[in-house]
Amino acid sequence: MIIRNERQTGTSFVMKGCSIRMQAGKLRQYLAFAALAVATVAACVLAYPHARRSQQLVAASERLLAQGQVGQALEALREAIRLGNIPIGSAGTMLDAALKTGEVNVARDLSLLLMDKGRPLASGLVGRAAGLLDASGDRSGALALLEKRRAMGPLEAPEALHLADLLRRENRFDEALGIYAGLLAKNPGDTSAGADRAETFLWMGRTAEAEKAAQEMLARKPDSRAARLILARAKAAGGNAEGAIAEYQKLLGDKP
Repeated sequence: MIIRNERQTGTSFVMKGCSIRMQAGKLRQYLAFAALAVATVAACVLAYPHARRSQQLVAASERLLAQGQVGQALEALREAIRLGNIPIGSAGTMLDAALKTGEVNVARDLSLLLMDKGRPLASGLVGRAAGLLDASGDRSGALALLEKRRAMGPLEAPEALHLADLLRRENRFDEALGIYAGLLAKNPGDTSAGADRAETFLWMGRTAEAEKAAQEMLARKPDSRAARLILARAKAAGGNAEGAIAEYQKLLGDKP
């Protein structure tokens, strides 16, 4: 009997211990949820003034733009972008203004904002923003912008050519050649794509292919100076000095 009582007492003690641990575990969970809720509310409270300020700046920017005060409008927009939470409905109008005034960073940020939200954005608009970035020395930014736009749909020829040029300058030759091939498949007489394709072969040291590409261009457009120049350079690079000189003379007008 004494042994049985001791066993019952031990079992009871173990059960009570388990119960206490379960209650402690639940308490820790409640405390963790409570802490998370408090942190979320605090973050919202802290973020609200910035969101409100950003909306006010965008509204002010729109008013200034409507009044023809483009510089001040874009200054307000720059600050709104810094704070974040730009209303998507205002981004298109602001992007056009930024492009017209050459505001590189604003144009980039608004283009990214619209594309991140899945909004359709004309190839030409993104191309203009990429052009500003490239001209300012931000080649990688221009490349990233055009690649992001291409992922949303086909680029128009000027933007595709710019993208291929950027890829070539990054030594991503095969990707550039793929774009040129696509453009030439649509328009075999595209001298810009043809010249850039031949130039890419030269950059790769594939002089025979560069010469062939230049000859193909001249077959379609005999007066193409770009094709004649690349042909001369390809012959020179391939060791055909006399042939290169002959092509340069044609360019200079010494021969018909």
